[in-house]
Amino acid sequence: MTADQYGCTAAVLDRTPDAAVVSNLGVASYVLAAVRHRPRNVYLWGSMGVTTPVGLGLALATDDQVTVLDGDGSTLMGLGALSTVGGVDPPNLVVVVFDNGGYETTGGQRSHAATTDIAAAATACGLASWRAETDDGFADAYGAAVDHDGAALVVCSVAPVDPDERPPFDFAGVAGRARDAIAGR
Repeated sequence: MTADQYGCTAAVLDRTPDAAVVSNLGVASYVLAAVRHRPRNVYLWGSMGVTTPVGLGLALATDDQVTVLDGDGSTLMGLGALSTVGGVDPPNLVVVVFDNGGYETTGGQRSHAATTDIAAAATACGLASWRAETDDGFADAYGAAVDHDGAALVVCSVAPVDPDERPPFDFAGVAGRARDAIAGR
């Protein structure tokens, strides 16, 4: 069984409505914008492998809750970032890895998530980690991760999302809007 990425993304925003949410290159950003486009969303269009490092930098720059919405392929591309997150261990950072088993934004190629236990890798790097396979399981795991006193990671098995579902909005204004919202301007 797999969870619904739209439902899980809504659960993140419902549980932490004031969090800065950093989303990775394609599908995670499209889904986040479709679920709730808001000033504290940081969409990293076309930036594979850097979502967790950007989220870490943001978590270190603020006391606000920061949630990263990453993908399995993107996380595997920057797996070393989990060591840095675990070493720094900011209490306001939760990394969510949506595992759909593929690189959906670039054509659906299979990722190595089937042969790599991302949650175990995160635990080995010093992060508390949870796994979820249903919407309710994700909501519970995400809540536990937010309540954890340290950096945490949740891996959630999700069905692939159509990457052609793109929200209509002004891409040029997104970065400045997010920066101003997070800086409190």
